[in-house]
Amino acid sequence: MSLINDMLRNLEAKRPDDLARQSLQREIRSLPPEKKGQGKKLLLLSVGGLAVAGAVAVHQAGLLDTAPPAVAPPPPPPAVLVAPPPLVAPTPAPQATPGDAAMPADENLRLSSNLAVVPLPAAPVLGVPDPVAPSPPAAPAKAEPAPASAPAGPVRIEKSPVAATPRDRADAEYRKAETALASGRSGEVLDGMRAALKIDPAYVQVRQALLRQLLDMRRMDDAMAVLQEGVDLMPAQTGWAMSLARLQLEHGDLAAADRTLARSQAYAEANADYAGFQGHLKSRLGAHRQAAAHYQRASRLVPNEGRWWLGLGLALEADGRVPEARDALRRALAAGSLNAELSAVAEQHLR
Repeated sequence: MSLINDMLRNLEAKRPDDLARQSLQREIRSLPPEKKGQGKKLLLLSVGGLAVAGAVAVHQAGLLDTAPPAVAPPPPPPAVLVAPPPLVAPTPAPQATPGDAAMPADENLRLSSNLAVVPLPAAPVLGVPDPVAPSPPAAPAKAEPAPASAPAGPVRIEKSPVAATPRDRADAEYRKAETALASGRSGEVLDGMRAALKIDPAYVQVRQALLRQLLDMRRMDDAMAVLQEGVDLMPAQTGWAMSLARLQLEHGDLAAADRTLARSQAYAEANADYAGFQGHLKSRLGAHRQAAAHYQRASRLVPNEGRWWLGLGLALEADGRVPEARDALRRALAAGSLNAELSAVAEQHLR
């Protein structure tokens, strides 16, 4: 306070001419001198107040600094890209090839000159399980690997041409021959069928059609050549073997006819006509004992056919077995299936 009083006194001394201020100074009384030690107390209180205010400010600032940070919202889960299924090119359905299926047996199918053609037996179909054999247990299914993701952009499907099989090429030639037949061009018909057989010699339907054309045209030598090739390739075609043997017999080649029937005999054990034809050839060749064996097989297969009993009786008689021969001749007449000419032959040998 003494410092303030000194300042006031100096101001008053510097401006004695200011009346207003002199009047003011008269009203101003200096403060009594402060007690010893009171200034220090005020100074300490001021410093303490400032320290407390500073501490409060620091504390508030610390609270602001140490406040927990705001929790950020969890990031959204990553989007899962589902790959589209790979494009698969459609598999073309297998096409049935004409003529692949086995020809149905047809007893009424006859060629010219009474030459029968018997189709091959039906081949087993691949992929069809045997109804008798037990089916094997199914193997446990294996986990399929996950399909690879489809590549970006358009998918190119490459097509490769399918090579034509020999049967396909033979079919094309056969269709040309049928077109020529419908137009009446017989020369082109034979050429087309021969071309088809050259590509696929085992094509039964084409060989059958070619034989029919040749027999209708009375070209027997050509028909025999086509039959011979067919029997060599497929001896199970017993109808072709009988047709070829009949033509060879008409040409007077008994030995060739006998060889033709002997080659396919294993496929005709249940065919009475085949056995009777063999017996006839053996009788013509003078092999009466073998002829009797073939006639016996035929009569066992068809007991009511008088021709086989008549042939057996004649073969047994020629072999010197007269009692057995007479019994066979009587059975031939009893069958009632002989025509007048054959019945007269049987009666004549029974006298």
